[in-house]
Amino acid sequence: MLFNPTPLEKLSNLVAQLAEKQTSSSDDLQLLNDEIVALKLSLKAKEDEIAALNNELLEKDIEIEAIVSKIESLLG
Repeated sequence: MLFNPTPLEKLSNLVAQLAEKQTSSSDDLQLLNDEIVALKLSLKAKEDEIAALNNELLEKDIEIEAIVSKIESLLG
């Protein structure tokens, strides 16, 4: 004999499938949110590193300008 589910059984099955998909989607969303947070932290660290390197470069440029000025004054 073939199993013929009743409309209520069909509905119950569909609701269970939807609940499972919702749980899976919520888990996926949480993983993506965690990844976004990690990427934002990484971006902030890179921005801080770039700012520090730019400051270092500016200091080196100032040193070079001072050396060039001294050489120019010696030459004349």
